[in-house]
Amino acid sequence: MDAAVTWFVVLPDSAAGAGVRRLLGGATVLDYASRRPCLVAASPGGVNRAVVRAQVGGVRLAVIGDTPVTATRLENLAARIDRLEDADVVAARLPGSFHLVAVVGDRVRVQGTASGLRRVFFTRLDGTVVAGDRASVLAALKGARVDVEALAVRLLGLVPAPLATPLWEGVSAVPPGSAAHLDPGGVRLRAWWAPPQPQVPLSRGAPAFAAALEEAVNARVGPGMVVACDLSGGLDSTPLSFLADAAVRRRDGRLVTFARGVGDPAHDDAAWARRALRHLSGEHVRTRPGEPAGWFADVATPVLGLDEPMFPLHPLACKTGTAALLAAHGARVHLTGHGGDELTVVPHCHLHDLARTRPAALWPRLRAGRARERWPFRSCLHALADRRTYAEWLADQIQLLTAPEPPAHHPDFGWELPLRLPAWAAPAAVDAVARRLRVIARDARPYATERAQHQIISNVLRTAPAYAALQDLTGRIGAATHVPFLDDHVMSAALAVRLDHRVVPGVYKALTVAAMRPYMPPECLTRTTKADFSADFYEGLRAHRDEVLALADGSLLAEYGLADPAALRDVCAGTPAETGRPALPLITFVAVENWLRAQSAGAENTGTGSTAGRRKGGPVREDAPT
Repeated sequence: MDAAVTWFVVLPDSAAGAGVRRLLGGATVLDYASRRPCLVAASPGGVNRAVVRAQVGGVRLAVIGDTPVTATRLENLAARIDRLEDADVVAARLPGSFHLVAVVGDRVRVQGTASGLRRVFFTRLDGTVVAGDRASVLAALKGARVDVEALAVRLLGLVPAPLATPLWEGVSAVPPGSAAHLDPGGVRLRAWWAPPQPQVPLSRGAPAFAAALEEAVNARVGPGMVVACDLSGGLDSTPLSFLADAAVRRRDGRLVTFARGVGDPAHDDAAWARRALRHLSGEHVRTRPGEPAGWFADVATPVLGLDEPMFPLHPLACKTGTAALLAAHGARVHLTGHGGDELTVVPHCHLHDLARTRPAALWPRLRAGRARERWPFRSCLHALADRRTYAEWLADQIQLLTAPEPPAHHPDFGWELPLRLPAWAAPAAVDAVARRLRVIARDARPYATERAQHQIISNVLRTAPAYAALQDLTGRIGAATHVPFLDDHVMSAALAVRLDHRVVPGVYKALTVAAMRPYMPPECLTRTTKADFSADFYEGLRAHRDEVLALADGSLLAEYGLADPAALRDVCAGTPAETGRPALPLITFVAVENWLRAQSAGAENTGTGSTAGRRKGGPVREDAPT
């Protein structure tokens, strides 16, 4: 993979901040009134990232990302700002997904998105706080060591957002939905987004959700553009295809729909995609199974420049190959339905919420859930009676980290998915995760009072960093992956709808179906299945087992004392079907081990000490020498 990393850094208005500027590459794209540098940005190939800037009096604004804002529009917004807090109006008014930098006097505010798709990190360099969108860039500036305890937490695979702290010592994350306010004296965090209460009926919520999603698609379609869009036939990519088709027609562009062939005769994506294609314009591209690359291809090749392990990593070669293929068809933007499941599939714990807020709505949905999942009635009553707070639920997970997976057909109405470490995790990893859980659980607060709302937001925050990394990696090669479902306005619109209206027995993704009726033919909205990709998983694992074993041999996770080498080899030598183990521990190992090897490769290339903290054999102390 290309080692170049797109990044930006925000500096305080001080002599020390100007000193940090001398350590950075890139170009200064925004100054303070003092002429000191404020915003420094760089891109692969030395081309500056697209930044829209505006200045009105002593106020300066910069927007970096996917939004169609013009400098004139930004100037109008800047005219409304007298203090940094007033910059809330910018995020509220602009569609798309972007970072925002606002300057008032000698103070600066920097923020990403509420979805976590665009993150902000900060660190202290000799007493000076600097912020940026890349934890890895700040860690290199600081010469920071890997935080071994934070690394151990990533072995959970599905890591709740409050536990997913940056992987370098001394680098902190700004919570999504909050902004970092920097001045010469330090940093202050201020929340600018909160999830809406789920009180809007579907009759009003569905049109609002559709309008937000349409706006998100339009934000990425410029005049005359060739736009690619996944078309699996499912209820995430298909709505985007219809919205994109309308957008390119209005702007004299062209649509390229894409579907990946799957070698599974029971896979029904193609049949549903054909229904949609009868109503869409443009060109349709479909690859053969295993093309452009199979799953697990190149997993032993370190992926440089990632802030954290990319979960999942094993389909990355397929994704980047697709980016090159779509670029050959003229597209630089590739719309995907990623994030649609996280946002619109309501977790089972909504039943726990309905039992307390709308008991009349509980029983038909509980009956449907029991019929579908074969839950015993007594187990359901026990799960519904759970009164634990989020902090108590987290604390209880400490004793379950190495417990067996819950039995099949066991209803789980908890705050998150159960936390389990893989069988190959060493005792040092278990101890490290338990320590981190004890600390987090002391003051943990849910994102919402409803368990389902909290879990949806947590799922979005957990997966958004991987989608952000995918956008960066595919953009370097060809058509950049975009995820309109995770635009803040789309997320807010979905979360505002009543839970019992988002879950309708017999209807899959009720919110999406209701929202898209004015935009799609009825025959494309009746799907209730979701295709399985086990064939790709097993075929890729068989074809690239040597690469997976190469990661297990000489594992850096084992050198850190976080993994048992023999157990790792055992997991990698067979398939989940052969070993009887779930796939998640294998997928987690591939992602985390590749990330560690990338840190080692990056340190060799740059001369930095980013692999500090590793030693061979036994547990790793937090003060382990370089």
